[in-house]
Amino acid sequence: MIELRFLALDLSLQATGVSWTHNHHGEPKVGCRTVHTARTRHGSTDIDHQRLHTILTDVAAAALAKPHLVVVEWLPQFDGHGDVTLRLAELHGVVKHWLYSRKPRIPYLDVRPPDLKIWATGNGNATKTAVREAVTATYGGLCHVGDDNQADALALLSMACQAYGRPLARVTAQKQTRALAGIRWPDLATETGPVVPVTGGPR
Repeated sequence: MIELRFLALDLSLQATGVSWTHNHHGEPKVGCRTVHTARTRHGSTDIDHQRLHTILTDVAAAALAKPHLVVVEWLPQFDGHGDVTLRLAELHGVVKHWLYSRKPRIPYLDVRPPDLKIWATGNGNATKTAVREAVTATYGGLCHVGDDNQADALALLSMACQAYGRPLARVTAQKQTRALAGIRWPDLATETGPVVPVTGGPR
């Protein structure tokens, strides 16, 4: 079976969660970390750019493993905080364009927050605490889950692994696995040929 490399990102303005199946040397080792960035003072362009640079530098380091797919938690629905929503959209755009512009291009896939929550807990309205507890219980033996951001990233990573038939842990609950069925998982180009998902929505 072809070994697949995945990277997962819970992009955040202050604490981005990153999880991976392979370290930056390309060695198989599941892990996760949080990238902490400075709080932005209103109108501080320098801090905005510093924050983007810090996150992108960390993503670039993780991408040295040459992932076959990067899974990204999609933006939450508009929450009334226009400035925060705009800045978060900027972050997504910068990171995704960086992935797109690599040679070879690094494909990415957005996963909606409710689908992540359903996968982790069976409940699309689960709290951050509930997601972290469920992820820790299921995958905590693989790596330390230090906070909610890491829990989200590790949940995303496990979704990709399951979708392509390389599960990190056995998950059979129908309430959870239905989250995978609604996602259009792409065919993956690998060094030894294409890999198709074993689950997912219409393609």
